[in-house]
Amino acid sequence: MEGGLFMLRIVTDSTSDLTSSMIAEFGIDTVPLNVIFDGKAYADGIEISKEEFYIKMAESKVLPTTSQPSPALMRDRFQKILDAGDDVYYVGLASTLSGTVQSARIGRDMVTDPNRVTIYDSLNASFGQGLLALEAAKMARDGRTAEEITLRLQDLRRRFKLVFSVATLENLRKSGRINNLAFLFGSLLSIKPILMLDTAGVVQQYDKVRGKKNALATILRFVEEHQPEPELLFGIGHVAAPEQAVELQGVLHELGITNTVIIEISGVIGAHVGIGTTGLFYVARS
Repeated sequence: MEGGLFMLRIVTDSTSDLTSSMIAEFGIDTVPLNVIFDGKAYADGIEISKEEFYIKMAESKVLPTTSQPSPALMRDRFQKILDAGDDVYYVGLASTLSGTVQSARIGRDMVTDPNRVTIYDSLNASFGQGLLALEAAKMARDGRTAEEITLRLQDLRRRFKLVFSVATLENLRKSGRINNLAFLFGSLLSIKPILMLDTAGVVQQYDKVRGKKNALATILRFVEEHQPEPELLFGIGHVAAPEQAVELQGVLHELGITNTVIIEISGVIGAHVGIGTTGLFYVARS
């Protein structure tokens, strides 16, 4: 609290995939989701790193599961910030993909002053959610109000683009996203679905192609159709595939898109899309 006014503290969760330097620079608080192997739960990013998670997933015959933070954990995080004299602005993983935002809403109603906690549903995932949290943190540092931040995030969310390619259909099959017949034909034909997240936070198919080269060309076509806002950060995400991310970054730089950052996607998201997935996270001009 400064001069009798409450300052805003930005809170997000581990699926936002913000780098440690971003979190430190803006004082962002992150709440971990859980990843579960053989009935044992690990706090994402705390009790298990991304590298450790993907090693275990590659070795496991059973797909790991995930779960959202409990309302009690959300309450405790929010209350600690309130007790320190700041208000809370929480940017959560898409409610269409997880119950995390609902846990946050329940947790907010359990604190001493719920009116000082704002819950924002990013309708996004991974660094898409992270970019919105980062923008909120920049605005909070500049002294903007929760209402002003929400208006800005609404504009960015309307223009936000997330497009990705999966290297294997195995995780989608195991998680029930496709059936066994589709998996069989897709694998035999080396089909790679190119997926995107729409403005309602729902995963949609943008295209389907055969082979890595065609997948890259299709993702670049998506970018050409939805030109990025040049002044905003452009995220390149990968699931245990740093070489592919670097290659994609190089191609983007050749196209004049240089304000890029490479991030590794958290296990909570990676469990569903699989090792080798690459994706782009950015705000389009319109």
